[in-house]
Amino acid sequence: MTSILLAYLSLNACNQQETPPPDTSTSYPSPIIEVETSPTPTQTQTTPNQRNVKVFFPKQPQSNQDFRYVEPVVRSTTSRAVATFAIEQLIIGPTKAETKIGFTEALQLKGSSNCGKDFTLSIAAETATLKFCRAIPSPGVGYDARATSAIESTLKQFSTIKSVVILNKEGNCFGDLSGENFCRK
Repeated sequence: MTSILLAYLSLNACNQQETPPPDTSTSYPSPIIEVETSPTPTQTQTTPNQRNVKVFFPKQPQSNQDFRYVEPVVRSTTSRAVATFAIEQLIIGPTKAETKIGFTEALQLKGSSNCGKDFTLSIAAETATLKFCRAIPSPGVGYDARATSAIESTLKQFSTIKSVVILNKEGNCFGDLSGENFCRK
């Protein structure tokens, strides 16, 4: 029995693979800084090349009373830039099946891009800076709160992100009607 246990432990140790360190290199002129971000330990990975990430969307009827109420759905990717993938999925919005059970879009982008893509994302000193390159029309503070909550929850699932700065196409703080750009302070 002891020899079987030792054989099992030896084989199991051989099959364990270490996660490679994050690739923080960037290539220019790509407007999106591709940063590898590891999912939190609670997320399962289906294959060595596929990662599951959570994308947070407002959900009815709860988000009608609490504008910051969001719930996660799981999306899978083979990309190492999982934070970028998660925001791309947030922009795409919920699937038809997710919409049927109450999930709603968190934000819409309109017009042309001033950077070639929909957004840029950089991560430094545990802060993610998300700058949208297309306009985000806002019908009011409830919309801004839903979008902000969905973005922050989606990005803060990653262990390398503790705070989030969201900028609009002009580089100003999203949802900051004061014009003081408090998110940058």
